[in-house]
Amino acid sequence: MLQRWFGPKAHNRLHYLTLLLFVIGMVCSKFLMSMGLLLGGLNLLLEADYKNYYRRLAENRLVHLLLLFYSLLWLSLLWSNNWIEGLDQLRRLTSLFLIPIIISVRPLPTFRKTEGLWSFFLGALFLSSLINSIAYHFFAEEFQLIDIREMSLFGSHIRYGILIGFGLSFAIKRAQTNRWYFILALWFLFYTFDSQALSGVLTVLVVLIGHAITLLLKNRRTIWVMGLIAFCTGVFISLFYYLAQPIDYMETCPPNPQGLAKAWQKRSNLPIEGADLRGQRLQTTIERYLLSKNGCAAASGLNQLSKDEIHLIELGFADVQEAQGGLPARLFGLRYQLHHSTNPNDHSLLERLEYWHNATSLLADHWLLGVGIGDLSDQMLKRYDARQSELRTDRRLRPHNYYLTTWLNVGIFGLILFVALLILFLKQQIHYKNLTGLLIGISLILTLMIEDGLETQMGITIFAFFFAFYSRRVAQ
Repeated sequence: MLQRWFGPKAHNRLHYLTLLLFVIGMVCSKFLMSMGLLLGGLNLLLEADYKNYYRRLAENRLVHLLLLFYSLLWLSLLWSNNWIEGLDQLRRLTSLFLIPIIISVRPLPTFRKTEGLWSFFLGALFLSSLINSIAYHFFAEEFQLIDIREMSLFGSHIRYGILIGFGLSFAIKRAQTNRWYFILALWFLFYTFDSQALSGVLTVLVVLIGHAITLLLKNRRTIWVMGLIAFCTGVFISLFYYLAQPIDYMETCPPNPQGLAKAWQKRSNLPIEGADLRGQRLQTTIERYLLSKNGCAAASGLNQLSKDEIHLIELGFADVQEAQGGLPARLFGLRYQLHHSTNPNDHSLLERLEYWHNATSLLADHWLLGVGIGDLSDQMLKRYDARQSELRTDRRLRPHNYYLTTWLNVGIFGLILFVALLILFLKQQIHYKNLTGLLIGISLILTLMIEDGLETQMGITIFAFFFAFYSRRVAQ
């Protein structure tokens, strides 16, 4: 229809615009992601080339499996009691159904067009990351940015960190022919370690190691590959050793809570019996910071602090090392959590461990079919109560591991199907010799272990788009 008015390439141009809306929308705009779905679906309906749609879809086995998985989620409504919740979850997962169809039933762009697509992706990542960094480091008070996780102004810091890792892979690939992209790659590295998003760090490590091994193998440096593997193994062992070391503060004076409370009232407007700006118990934050600073959790220790340090405590920094920022601060925080696990609330790692413990406890009774997509939230809450979990009501969340979430939603066979399509995706990237697709696949597989990656619009779009785009051979 549109070809009569706008020429024979009208639908191709609209399809390319749809892809642009997806790659830019994933970075900075839910509206653009939604517009991509609307425009892509409308373009297919107006073109109405159903015979070729069916042929291309029939050739794509990976998309078959993904659509089968989506159908199984609908089927799980049969053993769900809460249909309203189930239908709401399936509404959110609509992108998992539509995006693969929109991408797979039309020809992929040419190499030049594909490179242009990734140029827009890299440009959106660079501009948004620059805005995020400037806003957090120079205008934090104006934007009321308290926690480093709030540095991502355009969406989830977790999903955004993963996208930065994907962008790093594209930048490294292009740096081989254009050295300006080397600067962009360095910026993405800096941003990742500054933002402290562990999913982003994990993705970046996958990308760096993958590109390094590929380059060494290309130059037939097998010994160097073995050396790199040994080095990475040593780093991981050192990291585990570091995290295993307890944090013991040396006290230089007897603790005096009463005197500390009076001294605090003179230095801050926040009541000591309340919470800091991160929602943590303020008295604990004060005592920890003082012990890490001068070992004196008393009035004399507090009086040695500067005005800026008082403000850091108000912001929720409970240790001098945590206040320094960057990835070392994040690792130090994880190390503290591992050795002070009496209260999981407001500690991301301990909360995740409790989510996983609760989910596996629930799986013990529903391992075959799960609880159904509609009942997951309700059953998780009931199990928290049954286990008398120490998590506060507002922190009793879903599993935060999409493999556990899938198992609970659709049972063991659904989990096997989901894992199978991920493995087949990796196998296909190896067959196509597509390094970028392979690294993206590995990153998604690993990050889904620590996040419910397919439970937000941004996360679903990222997964569905890259899965569908690389489910076919891409011109390189």
